[in-house]
Parts: sequence; structure tokens; C-alpha cells
Amino acid sequence: MAKKVVIAVMLWLVGFSLRAGNLDTLYRRLEYALEHRADYMREKEEKIGRLKRLVHEARSSDESFRLYDSIYHEYYIYKFDSAMVCVDKAERLAMKRGNAYYQNLFRVYRAYLLSTTGYFSEAVAALSAVDRSVFDPKLRKEYYQACQWAYNVWAEYSDDNIYAPRYREKFLAYSDSLLAVIEPDSREYFYRKAEREGLGGDFDWKKAEVDYLKALEGLHVSTRLYACATCGLALVYKKMGRYEDYEKYLILSAISDQICPLKENLSMQELALHIFKTREADVALANRYLGYSLEDAIFYNNRLRLLEIAKKFPSIVMAYQQQNKEKSRRLALTVSFVSILSVGLLLSLLYICKQMRQLRLRREELAAVNRELKQLNRKLVNTNHIREEYVSLFLDLCAAYIDKLGKYQDLVKRKVKARQIDDLLKIVNSSKMSEPDAKEFFVNFDTAFLAIYPQFIEEFNALLREDERIIPKKGEILNTELRIFALVRIGIKDSSKIATLLFYSPQTIYNYRSAVKSKAIVRDDFEKQVEALCALI
Repeated sequence: MAKKVVIAVMLWLVGFSLRAGNLDTLYRRLEYALEHRADYMREKEEKIGRLKRLVHEARSSDESFRLYDSIYHEYYIYKFDSAMVCVDKAERLAMKRGNAYYQNLFRVYRAYLLSTTGYFSEAVAALSAVDRSVFDPKLRKEYYQACQWAYNVWAEYSDDNIYAPRYREKFLAYSDSLLAVIEPDSREYFYRKAEREGLGGDFDWKKAEVDYLKALEGLHVSTRLYACATCGLALVYKKMGRYEDYEKYLILSAISDQICPLKENLSMQELALHIFKTREADVALANRYLGYSLEDAIFYNNRLRLLEIAKKFPSIVMAYQQQNKEKSRRLALTVSFVSILSVGLLLSLLYICKQMRQLRLRREELAAVNRELKQLNRKLVNTNHIREEYVSLFLDLCAAYIDKLGKYQDLVKRKVKARQIDDLLKIVNSSKMSEPDAKEFFVNFDTAFLAIYPQFIEEFNALLREDERIIPKKGEILNTELRIFALVRIGIKDSSKIATLLFYSPQTIYNYRSAVKSKAIVRDDFEKQVEALCALI
């Protein structure tokens, strides 16, 4: 799915670029396509793999032949050796089954492959072995196309005044035959017609341009016909001297070559050569593009493309190397100049460092004094803060008990006035604080203590074993155990004093302390550790 999305985005981007006609935009699209070369190839290999698996599952000869035909059309512009293996297998199967149509069809395919890679005589021999008496429309079209292609590339390879014209004549004759069997006004018809006009004796470039553009109407960038038509149109514009359009359509063809993907291609090496000849500053780009073209030719195993690239490669590589040498020379001069400046700068820095070292020593001394003063100041601030907290706690408790004393006095006055002496004696003789008063005292104490030591519960539990930690119940601030050790933290360690403050007997307080100490990770110094909790910084 992700792959299909990438291709869809590329189709839209290329379509937009074609309308915009901006070369910089087109080059960015080409770089994007080159970046995803491996993805396009992986998709191609997966498709071929699926077709190969289907061949083994085919239930009839006709189904096998159709699958071999599909595999060939995936391979013939992708990988020569694999395409030939496919043709060999299909032709042997056709001979074994006595199927003359497919036997002739795969002979035609063999001829096409042979001529693509420079085996011209062998290609013509393969075409001669085709039984033309059993031709049907499809086979006739494939036959004329193979003949046209064979003589076209043979003429290009010969490139002389003796043999090339003869091959060109045969190419034109087979082009006419091919046009006669192709559906008129189809995209392929206009493409073949444009080829005929562009490579014929009259070389009618304007007509060729019109027909190439008709062939491209509504054509997707992911098709081979798009790649071929844009490449042909680019070469027509080159002949017409319209070099910006030539470059534009070469880029579009090169993008299509990557997306299809086509390894038997011409556009990338043409584009590399054009960049090399027209833009001296972009020699590195030309060298990289030619490298891609060489990589494709090696992958396809195309001898003709390798020969073409071998002719173009040295000049581009030499120019690239010369450019690198010039850059290296300039870099060497720059480094020498910078080195001289660096020596002068180093001497200056040594002198400055010497002066700075003395200043740094003085600053370090001042900084050390300043740090000590800051530490002392922090301690004083913290100490004052704690004193304020203690004073606040003391005042809160005093205020609370002054209020209680006042209420107690009011109660005594009322009892005396009411002559309820017995009730008053009971209140006076009571040795324990009432439960509400005790509860209120604990709430005040707990709240004030945690205001001063907010991390006390967490740090206290860290001294206990994990499974023995003390957590106040819902509605409690501190429980009895935490309250006992809260008093230890603020310096009240005597069990009798703690018992008085918490309204328990000394023995009960002792028992609580012993029980909590038994839960400690380190029992020996447990209470000393408690005293050190929530230390001030």
C-alpha cells in the first residue's frame, strides 16, 4: 500500500511539473525517483515473483503461455538474461505441445532481445525462422515491431555511410508495415508514426513533435510508452534546437524509467551528456547520472548501452577529476593561508592565555569566597525560615490553648454560678483530656509538623522494609507511630515526655517505638537516622 501511495504521489508531481515546466522542479522530482530506485525495483521483483508462482500452478497450456508472455513483458526491458530464460522455457513448451502460434511468438521475442543487446545477425536469423504462414494480427504486429527495432538499432550501431543507410531503409519499410497493423489513432499508433517521421528520410521534426504529443495525451508516467515517447520527443527538440524542451523531456523520460522501472534506457545518459556539455559547474551531477546509467546497463546486461557509455564516460570522468583537482588545489592554498594565520593566532593566544591565567586565579579566589558567602547566606535563610515555622507552630498551639483555657474558665464560672460543684469536681479530677480535645491537638500538631517537614512520611518509610512501611489511613494526617517519631525528629526523645504529649503511658510509647524499630532496614541507628530526616540544605 505504501508503495502504491509513493507511485501515486510521483504521478501527481510529474503531472504538475509537466504543466509548470520548471526545470528545477523537474530535477527535484528526478532526485526523488532516484532516491526510491530500490523501492520500484522491489515492487517489480515482487510482481514477477507472483507471476512465476502462477506458472507452476497453471492448469492448462494456454494459461502457461499467457503467464510466460506476461513474465517476458516484465523482463524484456528490465533484465536481459532473465527474459531469455523465460523465452527459452516458453519456446520449449510450445514445441513440446505443438503450439505453432506461441512457438513463433517467442521466436519473435527472442529476436527483439538479441537485437537489443547487439546480436543483430542472430536476431535476423531468429526472425527468418518465424513461420509467417500462421500469422495472426497480434503476431504480425510483434513481428514487424521486432524487425523494425532490429534494423533501427543495427543502423545506429553501424553509424556509417555504407551499411547504416541499408538498415535504415529496412527500418522504414517495417515501420510502414507496423503502422498498417496498429489500430489508427491509438497512442501506440501516434508514437510509431512519430518515430517514422523523426527517423525517416524527410526528417519532418514538426510532424514528429505533434504525433509524440498526441501519444503522450493522458498517458501515465508509470508506463514504458510514456518513457519512450518523452525520450523520442526530447531528441526531436534537440534536432529543432529547442534545448530547454529537450532537457525537460529527457528528465521526464528519466523519471519514468525509474518508476517503471526500465533498465534498458537512454534518457539518463543523454541527460548526463547534456549537463556535461552545457553546465561546467555541474560536472559532478553529470558524473552521477552517467553512473546510474552504467548501473542500469550492467544490471540489464546490455552491451550496446555499455559501449555507448564507455564512449561518454572518459570525458565526463576526466572533467570531474579535473574539477576535483582544481578544488583540491584551491583547498591546499586555503589550508596553507589558514595555517599561517593559525600560527600567528596561536602565538597571540599564548600571550593572552598567560594574562588570562592570572585573571582566572584572582577570579577563582573571589568565586570561592562568593560561594562560601552564598552557602552561609542560604543556611541563614533556611535557619530563619525554620525558626519562623517553629514560632508559628508555637503561636498556633498557644492560641488554641488560650482559647480552650478561656472556654474552660467560662465553664467553671457557669458551674459555680449554677452551684454545680459536683460536676465541676468531676471535670477538675479528670486526668485525661477529652477525646475531641485530643483529636484537635493531634490535627494541629500533624498539620504544623508536615508544614515544616513535608517529606517526612516519605523519608521515614524509606528507612523501613518495603513490606513494613507505615501509611496513614484515610482521614488521618499522621498516625500514632508516625507522630511518636515526628516528636523524636524535633528532639523530644524521652518516652515519658512523648507519653504526656500523646496521652499514652510511657510503656505504651516504648512498645510502639520497639515495634517500629523492628521494621527498620538498619535497626541499630534507626532513631539517629530519624533525627537526620528532612535535613536542611
